[in-house]
Amino acid sequence: ALKGKEKMMGKTHPDTLNTVMNIAIVYAMKGDLENAAENFKKALDGNVAQLGKDHEDTKQSVGNLAHCLNLAGDTDKLSELKREFPWL
Repeated sequence: ALKGKEKMMGKTHPDTLNTVMNIAIVYAMKGDLENAAENFKKALDGNVAQLGKDHEDTKQSVGNLAHCLNLAGDTDKLSELKREFPWL
């Protein structure tokens, strides 16, 4: 489904990014925080490119990634994220 959306709509289309976010949530629910973080980051990068850093969808993506990184204990990546988004 994701490959089809990426091909038809592009990688940064809101529907595509929503699918990526949903995939990340499923990974997180299964306890696969590495793949969850990878997909949360992909959604975040797409939202920043498409909508900018201050858009609500981008802020949601930042929050989701931060929560995932916190659960995974990845303090280095969490610190990097906080430097990029100081309001976090």
